[in-house]
Amino acid sequence: MELKAFDLSRAQTGFYLSALDAKALFPLCRVERVSTNPEEGFQRQLDAPRARRIAKYLEDRVIPGAIVLSTKAEFPSTFNSQNGILTISDEPGSLLVIDGQHRLFGAKIAADQKDGPNVVLPICILSGLSIEDEVQYFIDINSTAKGVPKTLRIELTKFLVTQDSIDDIRLRLFKDLNSEPDSPLCGKLSAETKGQGYLSHVPFETAINKILVSDRLKDLEYSQKKALIKNFLSGVYNVLLDAELASKLTQAAFFVAIFRVFEKACDNALLLRGNFKAESFEYIFEALHRVNFEYHTGTNEEAISNLEKDLIDKLDVDKKSKFSNDLF
Repeated sequence: MELKAFDLSRAQTGFYLSALDAKALFPLCRVERVSTNPEEGFQRQLDAPRARRIAKYLEDRVIPGAIVLSTKAEFPSTFNSQNGILTISDEPGSLLVIDGQHRLFGAKIAADQKDGPNVVLPICILSGLSIEDEVQYFIDINSTAKGVPKTLRIELTKFLVTQDSIDDIRLRLFKDLNSEPDSPLCGKLSAETKGQGYLSHVPFETAINKILVSDRLKDLEYSQKKALIKNFLSGVYNVLLDAELASKLTQAAFFVAIFRVFEKACDNALLLRGNFKAESFEYIFEALHRVNFEYHTGTNEEAISNLEKDLIDKLDVDKKSKFSNDLF
């Protein structure tokens, strides 16, 4: 089989870039898995659902990453530098997959479907590798690449979301609350990283998404949503400042927990003060003075739930005592 290719060979390793139709490429490839070839296999088990997701993705998109393959053929004698033609074997299984088995299987599934796309895959063919070299390349490719942090992935969805969707509203809130001087979160939100003193997209999404679909907020204009959330945060922050616990506001577990009692706090503010002003929420969250934060130190779901329950209990006590005082 002849392929048009680029010769990028170096360091005593044949290195050729080309492309081949998925249906033609698939039978030429083999995957050596640890489970079936303990002595020489190094690939993980095929994740069939992942391959099907890739097939679905390929219906209207491309995956630009090359499938990395290894062959025992000596390419210096099979590559024609004059016309850039690489000759490879037609023998089934002659190409060992180092990286990209799921893309390969996904492309084959997509191409085999009725009216499926003609999927042409970019391929990188290496020659002159020992088994040790092949394993090392597999490790290098799969362990040294740095994944995109989740908080940055969420930030980048701003280019993809539908206007006025929940994601769009939340992203606008994230930007506005981080930039407006009267926001307690001004300068404290990070779109790229997470660290002490900063709150990332991840806990912000967890906390805010649920309240945006609540009956309280879903029908409000964006400016009203922002005003209510800003007043809520201001009330909480003022109490934390008074308790010398201001840093709590940007601690992910606390932030998620405090928004789990958002509805109860709004109900109490309306009942006891008749409005949603910042000072009304400050009045409600005086309950924070009685929370033992030395006990609430975890960051997992259990810890967040325990803090939520404690906050609910404290808010209930305050509601009863203040309501009683108002009566008499």
